[in-house]
Amino acid sequence: MFDNLIARAIVPVTIAVTGFVIFVCILLYSFVKSDMTAEALRNVNNCADTVVKSTRSAMMEDDQRAIQDIVSNIGTRPSVELIRIYDQEGQVQYAGEEKQGVQSETVETHIANFLQADFATKKQDQRDIDHSSGNITVSLPILNEPKCSTAACHFHADDEPVLGYFSIAVTSGALEKTLAVLRYRMMIFSVMVLFLTIGGVTALLRMNLFLPILRLTYNAEQAAQGVTEPDLPKSDHKLGKLNKDFRLLVKQRDQALEDLKALEVPDGNVDDGSDKS
Repeated sequence: MFDNLIARAIVPVTIAVTGFVIFVCILLYSFVKSDMTAEALRNVNNCADTVVKSTRSAMMEDDQRAIQDIVSNIGTRPSVELIRIYDQEGQVQYAGEEKQGVQSETVETHIANFLQADFATKKQDQRDIDHSSGNITVSLPILNEPKCSTAACHFHADDEPVLGYFSIAVTSGALEKTLAVLRYRMMIFSVMVLFLTIGGVTALLRMNLFLPILRLTYNAEQAAQGVTEPDLPKSDHKLGKLNKDFRLLVKQRDQALEDLKALEVPDGNVDDGSDKS
């Protein structure tokens, strides 16, 4: 009986607490993942903006070799998987070393979106992260500036908002590794909460419920065998009014038995007298 009671008391609590903890961990992981992903995209976007500003002086001087050297040097970095500079028509003008197996569909999609966009949208950066492939891609327009009209490279109209496009794709290995560690630690935390819930609930229920019930059951067995209320083991008062009511019932039973014996004794004396007569 008590094994069934323990299971019925512990299992629902364990499922509820563990389910809530798992839900909170999943929710927290989604928030952390979103924040870390946004921060990684901002870092790559800042890197791309830095590269564009670094090549701007070379562009104004129409120094194509310097531009290619800058792009090539950046492309040799282990974290950079793809780096390209496009012209206004979306044609590749400068490209760095591209890692083997890197897919450039995302970059091509960005450029196609730029070419099809309206005047306002063309000035907006495009960012994307692919967790399955493990790369972060950022594309941004190379905007026209007033001083470009006096530069050696100037061959476009002054009212053209965009001179070209820059795209860079970097590996998100560090981000994915951090997220994997975070998932692992949250799983360990959930398992620890599961064991803590089972152990803690079992200990609390045993001390505050199961043992008092066992004592009450023992007292009931003793009372059934005829033990009077003063002779019953003292209760720990953890069951509150239940213990008091049980002892009151036993006390009333003892009082009823005493009253019954008191009534039976005179009747016995009368019978004895009638037999003698």
